Amino acid sequence: MKAYVAFLMQMMIWSSFSLIEWLSGRDRLFFRGLMLCIFMYIAFLLARQLGLATRKAALTTIGTAAMYFAGQHVIWQAVQ
Repeated sequence: MKAYVAFLMQMMIWSSFSLIEWLSGRDRLFFRGLMLCIFMYIAFLLARQLGLATRKAALTTIGTAAMYFAGQHVIWQAVQ
């Protein structure tokens, strides 16, 4: 159950990342990458705070990020 709650909350974090990335459209690639790292760390800390073990928190964070960006890619392909 903890992993499910972490998944849902991390998806909210990735949605906010998408909004902030859209607002910073003119930023250089380096700063976008830095912002991605910061959001990954925040998502990881959230999973750890919810009580997941370090390994499970890392896997959940990587999984939600991969799922979110894959879904974002599919949606952008459908729109264009």
